[in-house]
Amino acid sequence: MRFLDINDFSRSDGERLPFDTQVDLSATEPSFREVRIVGALRNVVGVMTFRATVSGTCVAPCDRCLEDAVLSLESELKTVLTLESSDDDSVTVENGRIDLEKTAYDALVLALPTKILCREDCQGLCPSCGKNLNDGDCGCNQ
Repeated sequence: MRFLDINDFSRSDGERLPFDTQVDLSATEPSFREVRIVGALRNVVGVMTFRATVSGTCVAPCDRCLEDAVLSLESELKTVLTLESSDDDSVTVENGRIDLEKTAYDALVLALPTKILCREDCQGLCPSCGKNLNDGDCGCNQ
């Protein structure tokens, strides 16, 4: 399911609409994998709230050694909705529908660390010869 229609839901006072769906972001960002968005919409006295957890993995080059780093990402979203917008910029509402793919993408991008590392103690590359120092000393005079 890519879109969550909230047009009829906005008129259903006291209702709760749970959702749990796998989202395919391979066309938008191939490094995001196994993306899932789980949560619920609530309508209490005409105020619609959206709560969700977006989780997935990201495979990206390590900033020190350029080997693939696999990161587990998770983001919590809580916002108030109208049929045209949300209080949180990462939840995309257009024409009375929540775009779950765009919402998941935006949430995971914001969850990315500023520095991607394959491991905390990554040694990086030798500045002289370029050898990956995680595989052992290169022998260069550094």
